[in-house]
Amino acid sequence: MLDEIGEMPLDMQTKLLRVVQEGVITRIGSSKSIPVDVRIIAVTNRDLKKEVEAGRFRKDLYYRLNVLPLFLPPLRERKKDIPLLIQYFVKNIGQKLNKKEPVISEEYLKKMINYNWPGNIRELENLVELIVNTGSIPSGYFTGENCDNEVLVDISDDCLKLDYMEKEHIIKVLKKFKGNITHSAEALGIRRNTLYSKIKKYNIQI
Repeated sequence: MLDEIGEMPLDMQTKLLRVVQEGVITRIGSSKSIPVDVRIIAVTNRDLKKEVEAGRFRKDLYYRLNVLPLFLPPLRERKKDIPLLIQYFVKNIGQKLNKKEPVISEEYLKKMINYNWPGNIRELENLVELIVNTGSIPSGYFTGENCDNEVLVDISDDCLKLDYMEKEHIIKVLKKFKGNITHSAEALGIRRNTLYSKIKKYNIQI
């Protein structure tokens, strides 16, 4: 499956087109063509027709991929799917990270169901991953705490990004342990050098 095919650079689109048309690939550093027999599922949240018209997506590749188009409604239009997706992500991410599955309260679950999810399933997955990783429920996610807007509606807002939530959580942990790196790293479940890297990345003042 090719996720976010609309984000693929034009030079990569040319290479993908060759694979689709000729059914062969060439490994890096090799000149030998290897035949492949695959079915391609391409996913995008962009209007590829408009991308073609704007010259950002190859027309020939578009028609090669657009054989059986499927349109999935946004998450805000299928609220009944949200609890099932949360359950799936909690279990799947918990197993992958070897973390205990967190308990999400009915009140917080109701907020998750009523939220519009401008970032769709990816935004939901990111939030669940944060909850599983930290073992805590981010209280300000739906209230607009520390954000300009009372309700978060724009996926480009910093407050919707996983990095933002991670930074805020690291700051809280560092405050709790009064800047002690060793104790903070242990509480976060990461190594000291990883915590140092994140402190540098987010420009956190200790």
